[in-house]
Amino acid sequence: MKYFSYVVCLVLALATSGCFEMLEDVYLNNDGTGKYQITIDMSGMLNDPFMGEMMKQGMKEETGREVLEIDSLISFSDMQEGGLPATLTDKDRAILDRTEMRMKMSESEKVGKFVITFPFQSMSELNDFQKTFSKLNEEGGEQGGMSGLMGGGAMANSSSTWDLSGRTLNRVVDAGDAAGMLGDMDEETIGMMKMMMADASFTTTYHLPGRVKKTTIENAEVDGKTVVVSYKFLDILEDQPDTGGSIKFKKN
Repeated sequence: MKYFSYVVCLVLALATSGCFEMLEDVYLNNDGTGKYQITIDMSGMLNDPFMGEMMKQGMKEETGREVLEIDSLISFSDMQEGGLPATLTDKDRAILDRTEMRMKMSESEKVGKFVITFPFQSMSELNDFQKTFSKLNEEGGEQGGMSGLMGGGAMANSSSTWDLSGRTLNRVVDAGDAAGMLGDMDEETIGMMKMMMADASFTTTYHLPGRVKKTTIENAEVDGKTVVVSYKFLDILEDQPDTGGSIKFKKN
């Protein structure tokens, strides 16, 4: 666990370099069940001579491994002892017990990904899941930094409320906290952050059980049963676009 925690911290620290994409996938089934998944793709970092070498050197010093090759699957239940805030409820811990994380960092394949997956039985469970991660972000704990990257879904430090009404999926996003991320920084820090995050992006893909009829999500691209919306992180931080909306789809 010490080794895993070290790798998580190193990955998140290097992710601020801007050499990453954050991918959000929402898979919805006909019966209202589904899967919510966040992927932090840092493959570009491993392809960067400076960042890749920095990662390898850090790994070598910590573990003695000469080659960066990790493919680990771990659940939050393995971290319950001491790693999570004591204020989490039994319901929160049950949600985390069903959440899986997979890390793959491969020097040979030039792949660097960190994936968090939560299978839900209803939109209500998905709302509970995001509330639990908001608690982790607010209250800290060993995994607090990771939940901060996840945020509530639409971007870091935002929160979403989900609802499924018939054949319409609704998402309301409160990105109010995002404005505070820049508002609390001085000009020098803001300038540095803009430089580091220039290439960072956030893409959400909705996978529906039937062909999409229409959507109110701004800048969304519809292709059959999928809806894709992508933003640059800086656009989200500066312009604070409304990334929520509704998607109406046909029966499968």
